[in-house]
Amino acid sequence: MPSYAVGIDIGGTKIAAARFDDDFEVLERTVVPTPRLAADLADAAIGAAREVWDRDVIAVGAGVAGLVRWPEGVLSWVPHVEGGQVDLRTLLGEALEVPVVVDHDANCAALAEFELGAGRGYDSLLLVTVGTGIGGGFIIEDEIYRGRSFAGEVGHMQLQVDGHDCPCGGQGCWETLASGSALNRLARAEVAAHPNGALAQLTAGREPRGEDVTRAAAEGDGAAQDLLDEVATWLGVGLANLIAAFDPEAIIVGGGLGSVGEYFLTPARKVARARLYAAEYRPTTPILPSEFGADAGIVGAGLNAWREVSFRFRLKERTRRLTERSLAAERGTGEGWLWARGTERPTRRSRSRDQG
Repeated sequence: MPSYAVGIDIGGTKIAAARFDDDFEVLERTVVPTPRLAADLADAAIGAAREVWDRDVIAVGAGVAGLVRWPEGVLSWVPHVEGGQVDLRTLLGEALEVPVVVDHDANCAALAEFELGAGRGYDSLLLVTVGTGIGGGFIIEDEIYRGRSFAGEVGHMQLQVDGHDCPCGGQGCWETLASGSALNRLARAEVAAHPNGALAQLTAGREPRGEDVTRAAAEGDGAAQDLLDEVATWLGVGLANLIAAFDPEAIIVGGGLGSVGEYFLTPARKVARARLYAAEYRPTTPILPSEFGADAGIVGAGLNAWREVSFRFRLKERTRRLTERSLAAERGTGEGWLWARGTERPTRRSRSRDQG
């Protein structure tokens, strides 16, 4: 009988859900709008999951763009909607009646790239998602690093004192300088300063967006490439800081702006190398484009679901084996449990590692 997992990516503007088989092929997917209130996120995510549901779904994984307490799966705060303190894991589990795991969306994206994408073959890597904001996911020695729950908020490293306002309430955060939002701000300034320029003509009176800049750069507009270079410069500065702090085997850049390609990554690599402390004495850290692009989060959420089922199965099997050993020891037939002198019941003295 087939088994399926559902991955849910809860973003600032949309919630995507997909059903995967055990070969990680997408069988069905849907997108619904993100509600404005955090209290409504669970119902919206449940509705999206049910649109792709099958009776043979055995687990659900969800990634959220916000602060998620691990492993409880409680959404403590999210910058794009009002409210917080939503127990997503419990609410989804009760409604869908399967095991549920809830994590930060960038952790999910990092897991997808590590297991199936551009990070295959590395033991430690950083994933940096560059979209409306900037997020980060760390894989260290084959495991997601979460700190006490909230690691990875690299977009809010402060690079400028009294810099641009950030939606988080701070100023000068990395994402105010090196994200899609930063590129949009620069594009608006360029159109205002040069109303007859190529970018202004391309947008034809509407507000310019980041994709307009990348299109104009691809068509050879020097001013548009300059805007990309400015954002890429700040991206490179932040990446140099991360390399100096963590010394990863690789950095993978994903998200909407990260998917632009070499127009964006080539200058970022040059700046990161030039700004990196003691760069000439270090091995080069590859800065690679994401293989999954905007789908990394939903793929990683599905992977987290499969991991949860696998963990529960291994835990159940381990409990069964230990119970069998304990019963065998009480009958005097087991190994790995030693009788303590002067006692009537067996106590655990020692156990070799391979008996675990």
